[in-house]
Amino acid sequence: MIILLFYLLIIIGFTFLQKKEWKHNVFKANRKVTWWLSGLSLYMYYLSVDQGQLITGIIASHGMSGMWLFWSGWLGVFVIPIVFAPLWRKLDFITDNQFLLFRYPGKNGRFLHQFRAIYVGALVVSLALCFHVIGFSRIMEIYFSLSKEKSLLLTGVILCLFALKNIFDIKLKTDFIHGILYFVSLSIIVFFLLKYDGNKEGFTFFKLHPEKKNIFPVDSSSWFTVLVFLGIQWWSCNLFDGGGPEMARFTAVKDSKSAILTGLFPIALSFIASFAMVGHILLILGMKSNQLSPEIHYVESVMQIIPDTLKPIVFLGFFGMFITTAESLMNWGASFLTVDVVKGNLFPAIKEKQLKTISYASMFLLSSLSVIFAFFIDDLQSLIKLTFSISAGVAPVYILRWICFRINAWSQLSAMIGSAVLTLLYPSVHSYLPFHDYPLSESRVVFVTIFTTIVWLLVTFLTPNQSAEVRLKMMPILESRVSFVKRFALALSLGVLFLVIVALIWSQILL
Repeated sequence: MIILLFYLLIIIGFTFLQKKEWKHNVFKANRKVTWWLSGLSLYMYYLSVDQGQLITGIIASHGMSGMWLFWSGWLGVFVIPIVFAPLWRKLDFITDNQFLLFRYPGKNGRFLHQFRAIYVGALVVSLALCFHVIGFSRIMEIYFSLSKEKSLLLTGVILCLFALKNIFDIKLKTDFIHGILYFVSLSIIVFFLLKYDGNKEGFTFFKLHPEKKNIFPVDSSSWFTVLVFLGIQWWSCNLFDGGGPEMARFTAVKDSKSAILTGLFPIALSFIASFAMVGHILLILGMKSNQLSPEIHYVESVMQIIPDTLKPIVFLGFFGMFITTAESLMNWGASFLTVDVVKGNLFPAIKEKQLKTISYASMFLLSSLSVIFAFFIDDLQSLIKLTFSISAGVAPVYILRWICFRINAWSQLSAMIGSAVLTLLYPSVHSYLPFHDYPLSESRVVFVTIFTTIVWLLVTFLTPNQSAEVRLKMMPILESRVSFVKRFALALSLGVLFLVIVALIWSQILL
């Protein structure tokens, strides 16, 4: 408890020492941030306190072949830093939603701007935040021996308190503190797992379940899942253009080169840390547990093998993962509601002091909504797959809108609405479709991707063409379509290379 109090004193003291930053914009840094600090903050945003729980559940259910859900992400991981980071740095918006007003002219663009500000800023961000609330509340539940309800409510209270310091310049600096805590706690967990009796001779989990050792599937249903991950999901659901919380890191640094380095830094850290992450989960799966849920088994096992004197440090490592991501999401969602809705539409002449009050109130609202959603969700795997489905078919619009000027506001709006509606309708038609014998979640991604794409393409060519006007705005930012395509091809090539390297390394580890 002394260590926890000491941590709180450091955070409170550091926040008060940054009084000059309180006057700055809540959602935007001052362009003096170094690329490595911005990159570390981006890495901590990509982390998730529920990551260990989620991977534990996936490997327990599907074996190592289930890891293609994550490994397939390497295919597009270089696109954002190499292609889009320098473009966002040039545009230098407060929110990525303001790009809609720049990219889509007229009333259509203004309508999409307001719709996305509310839809993403309130609903999507709350669901994303809910994912992390569930993950950390489970740790609170086990660490403090609380009920599920109390741990969720306490997590919500913590979010609201940290919202009071969630000024972006201050957040970047505290992300550094939380980054150190994370790496120290991960090292402690790995060290004591390696010392744990019964795991000295290798991965006990695979001795008990040899069929789950293969990184490639052994049945048609599993192959279908992997092919969806590698062939569709990574570009249809995951490959967006670096807007959102990422954009704030790219605009925080001094130039385009620093923006690229900001994006590359977390990739290097992720590549190295991923082996420790999966490796220690395999050790945990070899431990006996009375838990019915593998996700909760992860938390229980970590707390079981760590000495009492070091448990507070490990707990703070989990908290660092949680709060850095949660603050990023709160800051992003509140920026939409405050800058785009309140100042951009409802009260353009609002004073800065009032706007700051609204920004904090928006973060409180998002925290409360996420906790409410968390009371109705138990399975992280189902939630993340639902999130993937809602974005299926939408991601290509976000990429193509930079170079395909025929795409308009109705294209993006129809893709966003279409994917959400089709995701909700799909369970009722799954049994009537050709792939009804395959897993529902992966089949839904295929279905939603195909029909969302058909919808937004039809809408694009049935609505007015504004490409001439858009071209005049976009070409000075792009400089050349050819250079855009070349950078994109380079990024994809590097992604394929990294995917092959990861697969080969794990093949050798598991021999």
